[in-house]
Amino acid sequence: MRRSLAARLLASFVAIVAAVGALTFVLLDRTLGEDLTAELDARLRAQGDGVVRWIETAGHPERLATRLAAVVAARVTIVDRDGMVLGDSDRWADVGKPVGPAPEIDAARAGGIGRATRALTRGGPEVYLVAVPARDGRVVRLAVPTARVAATRRELRVQLLLATAGGMALALVLGLMVIRAITRPLADMTRAAARVTRGDYAIGPASARPDELGVLSRALVGLADEVGRQVAALTAERNLSLAVIGAMVEGVVVVDAGGARVLANPAAEALCGDDVPTELATHLARARAGEGSDGELALRDRAVMVSARPLPGGAGAVAVLHDVTRLRALERVRRDFLADAAHELRTPVTAIAGFAETLADDGLPAEARAEFVATIRRNALRLARVVSDLLELERLEARAEATAAPDAIELGPVVAAAARAAAAARPAAPAIEVAVPAGLAVRADRDGLDHVIQNLVDNAQLHGAPPVRVAATVDARRVRLTVHDAGPGIPAAHLGRIFDRFYRAEPGGRTGSGLGLAIARSHARAMGGELSVASAPGAGTTFTLELDRA
Repeated sequence: MRRSLAARLLASFVAIVAAVGALTFVLLDRTLGEDLTAELDARLRAQGDGVVRWIETAGHPERLATRLAAVVAARVTIVDRDGMVLGDSDRWADVGKPVGPAPEIDAARAGGIGRATRALTRGGPEVYLVAVPARDGRVVRLAVPTARVAATRRELRVQLLLATAGGMALALVLGLMVIRAITRPLADMTRAAARVTRGDYAIGPASARPDELGVLSRALVGLADEVGRQVAALTAERNLSLAVIGAMVEGVVVVDAGGARVLANPAAEALCGDDVPTELATHLARARAGEGSDGELALRDRAVMVSARPLPGGAGAVAVLHDVTRLRALERVRRDFLADAAHELRTPVTAIAGFAETLADDGLPAEARAEFVATIRRNALRLARVVSDLLELERLEARAEATAAPDAIELGPVVAAAARAAAAARPAAPAIEVAVPAGLAVRADRDGLDHVIQNLVDNAQLHGAPPVRVAATVDARRVRLTVHDAGPGIPAAHLGRIFDRFYRAEPGGRTGSGLGLAIARSHARAMGGELSVASAPGAGTTFTLELDRA
């Protein structure tokens, strides 16, 4: 468990005080116990000497033992040289009987002072015995119950415990005051240091104390001021650099000496993600080795020009990424468009030029001249349709980023109008089946919606086979309009390019500019929707228009 310095100091102080108090208590208890025992022994010896003097001048020891016991407040036993009890203040019945095993009496009979602590009778109380030798080999033994000494020791222990507890409490109060005086400045400096780590460097004023804590406080405040100045300068420089790098259209990636990415601006993150791609790492590795590296990469399906250079001092490398995907796409579109437009325009232009040259012959019959003029007019109209469709396609792609059309258009009347127009254009064709719920509306542009649906219905009648069915379904917030025909279907080889400009799945059997489906898809996307196709040979074709539900 994490604890503060004050808590640790207090715990240490409490432990020291408790250890010293316990040791003092044990020593005092032992010393006072020994002193009590020594005092009792000295008293019993003195009283034993007095009893010896009495029995040497008086007779009848059996009666003298009782009287002397009352004087000395102890049990008195008088034993002759043969170990027979001459008198006992507590047990008259023992007079004339042998005293039995008594090491203290043996010690006194040998000329010394005998001492022992034991019970004189089985199950009796423990007593402290002192035996003193007398004349004619007799021995006087005094006995005092040890319970008296134990009671005195218990009383002394209680007093010692109270004194020790009071002393420890006083020591703890004084110690807490001292600890607070030491730790309060340290706590203030700790909070100040924490403010510095959070970026708050204004932690002054410093303490004016003359001791070491004051010196530490002044040093901490000075350090915080200097760190604040340095951080402010570095932050301003970093912000300027990041602002410049972040505003760059080109991606910038910086790696350290080990190849780990340390910086990437938003443009680079859009191209690389959260890591350094393997293709880019190869250029950066060459740059870290001290060589410049340039090339073109494919990152996340984007064409990217990369230029990698080493950083000074071998600190790593920096790579600048330029997204050229749009440029490459524009170049490809330009080439494809020029090729497709040239191919599409070559036929009518060639026909117009050829028939116009033939018309220059004055000998041409009138019937042939009329036919040639009709052919020239037909090819001129074809050129006009191609130019008109190209202009329409360009207008739609200019607003292809629109996400929602502003109007709510009911879908049923638009489909009905397209079906009537198709029936009028081809009276012999079977009627178109329509299954659109009444009141179903989509967010769309009316002209664009008319164009898409009419184009899909015309294509189904022209290139498919009956029955042609137009149906609408609703899925949450989207409406799906499907136009299905039972024709031969579109081969898989053509299905992926069916919406390309100038592309014809049936070059020999189709009329038109080849831009109809491309214009229809552009209309759909301009209205925030999508146009897709599903087909298989022999299974018919289904075009699906998805739009937001109004």
